[in-house]
Amino acid sequence: MKKISYFIFIVFFGLTGCNSDESISQESELKTLQEQFEEITDMIEGVTCSDPDNWTFTAYGSKACGGPQGFIAYPLAIDTVTFLEKIEAYTLAEEEFNTKWGVISDCAVVPSPGSVTCENGKPVLK
Repeated sequence: MKKISYFIFIVFFGLTGCNSDESISQESELKTLQEQFEEITDMIEGVTCSDPDNWTFTAYGSKACGGPQGFIAYPLAIDTVTFLEKIEAYTLAEEEFNTKWGVISDCAVVPSPGSVTCENGKPVLK
């Protein structure tokens, strides 16, 4: 999951640049987004996937062209209300960030997975 947040950081940082005084604020907002996503992944980090029936998934984030950044699997054993609230807050914050800073993206549609399976104790979206 840490790879996903690192990827998001690199994509936004690379696409938005940092050549003006505004970039300090932009960089700060980007860091806040990254921290929000880490809070999300921390909620599921370390939870072993042994039964895919105990897992589900949801979309997260907002691409600049619209649609989700991706999908994330989560166990039903966690506080799913808080987890989904964090996802919603992150998605809204990313959408606002994209609009405010004129972020561009690849506009590729991320296909929705059909299910979650467990491989080596980790959830895998299929």
